[in-house]
Amino acid sequence: MLISDVLVEFDLEQPRTEPLGDLAALMHATHLPALSVALIADGRIADTLAIGEVLYGSGEAVSPQTPFQAASISKSIAAFCVLRLAADGVLDLDADVNGMLRTWRVPANGGWAPVITLRQLLSHTAGTTTHGFLGYPVGRTLPSLPDILDGRGNSDPVRVTALPGTAYRYSGGGYTVVQQLLHDVTGRGYAELAQELVLDPIGMTGSRFDQGHRPGFASGHHGGPSPIPGGAHRYPELAAAGLWSTPTDLGRFLLAVQASARGDADALLPKELAEAMLTSPTDAAYGLGLTLGPDASWFGHNGGNEGFLSTARLYQNSGTGVVIMTNGAFGMLVINQFLLPKLAAAMDWPDAPPPPERSQPAIAGRYGQFHIEEGDGGLVLVTPGQPTVELKATDRGWRSTSLNLDIRFGGDELIIAQDGIETDLRLPRSSEAM
Repeated sequence: MLISDVLVEFDLEQPRTEPLGDLAALMHATHLPALSVALIADGRIADTLAIGEVLYGSGEAVSPQTPFQAASISKSIAAFCVLRLAADGVLDLDADVNGMLRTWRVPANGGWAPVITLRQLLSHTAGTTTHGFLGYPVGRTLPSLPDILDGRGNSDPVRVTALPGTAYRYSGGGYTVVQQLLHDVTGRGYAELAQELVLDPIGMTGSRFDQGHRPGFASGHHGGPSPIPGGAHRYPELAAAGLWSTPTDLGRFLLAVQASARGDADALLPKELAEAMLTSPTDAAYGLGLTLGPDASWFGHNGGNEGFLSTARLYQNSGTGVVIMTNGAFGMLVINQFLLPKLAAAMDWPDAPPPPERSQPAIAGRYGQFHIEEGDGGLVLVTPGQPTVELKATDRGWRSTSLNLDIRFGGDELIIAQDGIETDLRLPRSSEAM
């Protein structure tokens, strides 16, 4: 099966390296430098498609072998790594992690000492904080894991602030606890351990956890497109966000999970552990390291690092799926509004989910000299002495394409980035009525 057979609107011709029609127009309109796709069918990678440039304006074309940052899809690899060690009796999924941690321990909250488990950390039910990570620009010294966990990097400290086991709360911080635990238990670096237990056995030859941007890797881009200096941020939070990979490799990983869940003789995980990956302990659609579709019809994960956005999913009944990786700020718009709907129609999948709705009233208000107001289909930035600026929702915040201006809201602060570079302007929300 070829992608050109499935997405007939592409009207692709061999060697399928240049976009035509609607996809080309959408990539141009969203300033998306490149995307790479792997189609899964018949228990294998059925076809690949790579379009665009490694770096905007460079003329260097991406290929199916070009690595992108996989971002939070890294969590799926980390969960698989933990479960392989659990299968060998090295780790207990339901024991108190403080009994295994050595270099750093989950701190008490006042007089309350939380008890959390690996199973809870992998399913985001441990009550840990720190949703995600910003990464570190090239040239910045990388903090140690204990420093990150105690908030001495560029993220808040990881703490348990909700009753463990009661609710789902997405936490990249929890996966950083897992990374520290793996090092403390095995005495080995996470990159080496994941390579041995997951990447090499599955045949993910284009994937690695070592940090740093290499020649031939995709470069990340803010809107504009504005390339990230040095190609990409670095993420010492490897288990949560540090994987470089290709759609083909991530497709192989999904197939390895499926083979384990079927109980195949040569599978890498016992069937019961693979089934645990595909079972949510709460009413949230998340198992152990994997996002789950309705009634677990599909499993996979999304990823979003600075300048990179991706998705991976495999439908269990049909054995078909897709991995899409992009290197631009509007990658999820292209994925959710174009690629997934066309694939869903052609492959008889359930409808692809729409982009998440944003709650505008909670952030409308006055921030210093600026007003944020609700507009038609977005927000409006009102600045004294200037025409109003329309802002549209993105997966990273709000954006004005006419000004190459990005705005996000952190707590009660408005934070502005111009031309992809965050300014020093951080404006608190005022209680004064507009």
